[in-house]
Amino acid sequence: MNNKTLVGLVIAVLVIGGIWYFASNKQEAKLETTKVKIANLPVVQGLPLYLAIEKGYFKDAGLEVELVKFEAPNQIIDALLQGQVDLTSPSGAMGITGIADFKNPGKLKIYAAGGGDTVIQNDAILVKNESSIKSFQDLKGKKLGIVAGSIQWRTIARDILAKNNLEADKDVTLVELALGLQAQALGSGQVDALLAIEPIPTIVKSKGIGKEIVDHLTTKFIADPFYAGAGIVRVDFAKQNPNTTKKVLDILHRAINEINQNSDSARQYLKGYTALDDTAIAQVPISRFKFYSDFTQDDINAVQKFYDIFSNFKVVDGKMDFQNFSQ
Repeated sequence: MNNKTLVGLVIAVLVIGGIWYFASNKQEAKLETTKVKIANLPVVQGLPLYLAIEKGYFKDAGLEVELVKFEAPNQIIDALLQGQVDLTSPSGAMGITGIADFKNPGKLKIYAAGGGDTVIQNDAILVKNESSIKSFQDLKGKKLGIVAGSIQWRTIARDILAKNNLEADKDVTLVELALGLQAQALGSGQVDALLAIEPIPTIVKSKGIGKEIVDHLTTKFIADPFYAGAGIVRVDFAKQNPNTTKKVLDILHRAINEINQNSDSARQYLKGYTALDDTAIAQVPISRFKFYSDFTQDDINAVQKFYDIFSNFKVVDGKMDFQNFSQ
C-alpha cells in the first residue's frame, strides 16, 4: 500500500497534512514545550511507554514526561478532548477513538496499535476454578464483568454474545468493573465470569482465582489480528509542538521495535506499571504492536471489521469507514 492511502486512514495521519510543517518554523519551534503528559491504562499494551521511561529515552531527548494513569478507557478520551493530556500509550482504546473521531473529526489521530492474534492473546473469558460455566450457553442468567466506562468493551461483549445466540443485559447481565477490581470481583462472586483484557487473565490464573473458558476471544469472533489498543495523539498539541511530538513518536516507535524484536527481554518493564508480580510477568502474553507506518492492508481490514460492530449496534449513526478518512 502506498503512503498516500495509508496516511489518509485514521491510523496514519500524523506525518503529513501539515503537522510536521511547523517543524521548519523557527519562531514556532521556540515556543514548543518539552513537558508531555501521556495517558495510560495499567495494562500490557502500555509496555512501549514503560520501556521508554525505564530506559531513559525521553530524558535523553530532553523531554519531561508525566505518566497519567487512568482506570477506564473513556476517561482517557475525555482527557484528550479536554486538553488535559497530550498523547496516550498504545493502551488507549481503538474503538472509542474511532467513535470520538466520527463525532469530533480531526481532533485525535492514532499513531500505533496494540492487540493480539491467534498466537498472542489479548483477552479471554474467565470463570472461577470451581464454576460450572463451561460454554457461552452456560452464561445465560449470569453476570459478566467487563471493563468499566467503555462503550468499546460493552459493544464487543454484545457482539460476541449475539454471535453465540445470547442477548446482553437480557440473557447475560453486563457489569462494569475497574481494571483493578476485576480479579477480586470474580473471586468474591460479584460476577460469575469476566470478559477481561491482559494482564487480568494472567493475574486471575496466576493467583489461582480462576481459569479461561474461551481464550483469544476477539480474534476468534471479531477479527484477526484484533487491535483493541491505540496510541493516540491530540492534534492541536502536535500542531503546536511538532518537534516535541516527533521526538515522542520516534521514541515510542523505537520502543515498539525493541519489543517486537525481543518481547521476552522487554516484559521486565511491566513491573511497577501493572498489577503483575514477577511470576505473572514471566507468563503474560506480550501484545502485538504496530506503528502506523508499518500497517498493512490486512491490519486495516481487521480494524475495519472491528469498527463495523459499532455501526451494527447503532453506537454511531453511520459507518466508521477507514476509506472515508482517506478523502
